[in-house]
Amino acid sequence: DRVICLMGNHERMMLDFIDDPVGRGGYWLRHGGMDTLASFGVEWFNCKLDAIKSIEIANNLEAAMPEGMQDWLRSLPLKWVSGNMHCVHAAMSPLRPVEEQRDEVLLWGHPDFLTTQRNDENFVLHGHTIVKHATITGCRIPVDTGAYKTGRLSAVRVSDGVCSFIES
Repeated sequence: DRVICLMGNHERMMLDFIDDPVGRGGYWLRHGGMDTLASFGVEWFNCKLDAIKSIEIANNLEAAMPEGMQDWLRSLPLKWVSGNMHCVHAAMSPLRPVEEQRDEVLLWGHPDFLTTQRNDENFVLHGHTIVKHATITGCRIPVDTGAYKTGRLSAVRVSDGVCSFIES
């Protein structure tokens, strides 16, 4: 009955672009920004991106966002925890205690996350890394089946220690 939305790296990149369009514009536009602008109806022509154009695009994006959306995005948590289940966008360092995770790792990943098991009783439910099917893999529960390019959207329902997977 409750939905928890988490901050992901693309939300962070978009907010960074809004805050610093000149410094962050090119990177964000190359990594999903063009599609995001189109989804908000913001026209952007693949032209040379200079400071003036970057600021104009950021202003147009802010104007196109529904009232309160930017505040909502900025308030998204980086993780959600229930018992020993830790839900994050990208990863958690398998070498650090859960309470000592770095924000960058939660948003962008960790080089040892997919190859090194945690040595505690904690599970990490995550997206960011595309898998063929959502499943339980050791102490990780990856659910990103790459909907943007595969057309397959996945979800997991965790209840009383049981994971139910849904894929479209």
